[in-house]
Amino acid sequence: MNETFYHNRNMNGLGRKQIAVYGKGGIGKSTISANVSAALAKAGNRVIQIGCDPKQDSTRLLLEGQRVKTVLDYLRSTAPEDRKLETVVHTGFAGVACVEAGGPEPGVGCAGRGIISALDLLKDLDITAHRFDVVLYDVLGDVVCGGFAVPLREHYADFIYIVTSGEFMSLYAANNILRGVRNFEERGLRMAGLILNCRDLASEADRVRRFSDAVRLPLVASFPKSMEISAAEQLKQTTLQAFPQGSMANQFMRLAQDILGFSTPLPACPLSPDALESTVIDGKIHIVPLQTMSAAPKNAKPLFGEIPRVPFVQQRRYRSKSVNRHEVFHGCAFNGAVHTLIQIKDTVTLAHGPRSCAYISSHGITSAARRAAIKYGGSLENLSEPNLQSTEMDERVAIFGGNDSLEKSLCAVAHYEPKAVFVATTCTSGIIGDDVHVAINAARDVLGQNVPVIPVAADGDINGDYMQGIIDAMMRVADHYVDKSVMPEENSVNIVAEKNLATNTESNYLAIRSILDSIGLRVNCRFIRNCTTEELRSFLRGRVNLLASADLCGRTIMAYLADHFGARFLTSAFPVGFNATELWLKELAKVFGKEAEALSLVRQERIKYDRAVKSLRPALEGKRVFIVTQSYQIDWVLDLAFDLGMEIVKVGVLASAWDEGFVTHYKGKFPLAVSYTREQRDREIDVLAPDLTLTNAIWQDQPDDRRVDVIPIIPDVGFDGAIGLAQRWRRLLRLPPKEGWRYDI
Repeated sequence: MNETFYHNRNMNGLGRKQIAVYGKGGIGKSTISANVSAALAKAGNRVIQIGCDPKQDSTRLLLEGQRVKTVLDYLRSTAPEDRKLETVVHTGFAGVACVEAGGPEPGVGCAGRGIISALDLLKDLDITAHRFDVVLYDVLGDVVCGGFAVPLREHYADFIYIVTSGEFMSLYAANNILRGVRNFEERGLRMAGLILNCRDLASEADRVRRFSDAVRLPLVASFPKSMEISAAEQLKQTTLQAFPQGSMANQFMRLAQDILGFSTPLPACPLSPDALESTVIDGKIHIVPLQTMSAAPKNAKPLFGEIPRVPFVQQRRYRSKSVNRHEVFHGCAFNGAVHTLIQIKDTVTLAHGPRSCAYISSHGITSAARRAAIKYGGSLENLSEPNLQSTEMDERVAIFGGNDSLEKSLCAVAHYEPKAVFVATTCTSGIIGDDVHVAINAARDVLGQNVPVIPVAADGDINGDYMQGIIDAMMRVADHYVDKSVMPEENSVNIVAEKNLATNTESNYLAIRSILDSIGLRVNCRFIRNCTTEELRSFLRGRVNLLASADLCGRTIMAYLADHFGARFLTSAFPVGFNATELWLKELAKVFGKEAEALSLVRQERIKYDRAVKSLRPALEGKRVFIVTQSYQIDWVLDLAFDLGMEIVKVGVLASAWDEGFVTHYKGKFPLAVSYTREQRDREIDVLAPDLTLTNAIWQDQPDDRRVDVIPIIPDVGFDGAIGLAQRWRRLLRLPPKEGWRYDI
């Protein structure tokens, strides 16, 4: 096959040549598409046909009438880690790969959003690795909806064909499709021609030819109402399978050859409503003047070369627990992304959605800062509102599309002179299918060529939970900023995956920085916390990366940076307590040849720690401790308890919304119950009769006569980070288990 036929112009390409077949519902698109796919395959091409219609019948003839599981049904019923490409890709006649996107039940849901999710899932399942010769999208064309525009909007399709008959409503739909195509032509021309599927109307061919001439598109094929096609459909087969020697099979083979040979896309030149009616019904000639044709600017750079697109979940490995396990989401990806992006000080984050979304997100981060300031005695004078703006979508924008408001908002943030603008999408913009890239291109003249605009497609909670938003934002920022040519510098480290909503994040950073200072190391970049774009760009200057939290979110970010940028990490995260900090520091010192400095610091801290333990031990030694935890890494608690001579009567591990895989160095030293339940806790707390119960949160209806204390999800780090907790235990055990006020009548 001639390689010049192929256009690899986009990053969403599933194959070397990609075509979309549009047309009014019921016009015969699926019949035409299936026969064209069969003809392309018979000519020796690897072909995939993707039905983008809720009717789910695009590939029926290729599969001899077989009803297959659609991508959306599979998406709804199968957990992410269990999904496999072969379950939704089916082999049809002549080896054509067949996919049905599917849709919701009639009258509910949003079929257009379903198309977006279905195509994202195919990419997530790595369908791009198959590199088909031809990809054919069979798309419903008489619904004015952003979701159905995905094959042309997201640049999946290089060439677009419209199937029509001579009926006015069919040509009306064809004209509407041209209007839609024209809206995206700043990225390049893509029209290829019209295909006539006759209905045996009087003067039908003349009507379509007039329309064809008026919109300046060739009529590439004309299929009469044929007994061969009808008989083949009765057999639930394509014409090429049922009647391979028939005249219709020959026509489809000729059309397939024309499609393969077409290489010069044409502009979309829709008619005005009056001109359409006059052309089709009255028989008058109306040809769109050449000067009104839409064309890509001659010097415009392809948008997709400037801003790489990130799929729903960029790669299957980099998921939060809730997304990976198909569990209830805690928080939304939009908030997680925003709380990460606003940490980059010299940028602006633009929330593309209702004003309430931006307000809630902003309040979440500022209230966390207030709590931290109050807890640690800091001043609120320097507390400023985050660099977060909103497009303030309302009902009108949700109905008619938000690209215009996004473009205006992008132009408005230019006066802040940011080094970059991030666009984080909410549920509303995700559901209506706004094309962020179109608005970015339109605002480019105002923003200037040197200000990158980086979309982060969180789509509210459509794309995942809070943790997934953090992961996606960090991957997006890393891909855009981290310069792989930067070389590591001696005595420099990066800090990765600090918790933006924890009240002790800054105090933990200061504690770690104090340890680093004492052995002659400096922090190069905090990824991503209170940093600049230049620091992000120079990320690889940090010779070693220090993971702040080793929960699944932190481990996922670590894996991404290691996989894609060769980032080197210590084996453990920020240490808590003397034992963990000693091991962590020795590993870090060995990397930099700072063993002597580390040993000196450990000796100093050992004296302080032993003194603290000695003072606490008389009150705590022999006390029985019952631990019920959603934290999957609590060895720092166990280290402290054992150093104090306390007895662990049991550890019950509850299900966690953010982590998985409980680990401990003390396995076998106490009874351990994984997959523990709160009901078991309520029964066993009286049976075990502990002196102290430790849990992550005080629960309702806990026994009045039991002492309960909280294990912080994000503990204080460093040599003495756990001592404060033990001091609290001592105070608690000195008090009566039941507070005096409870005896009041």
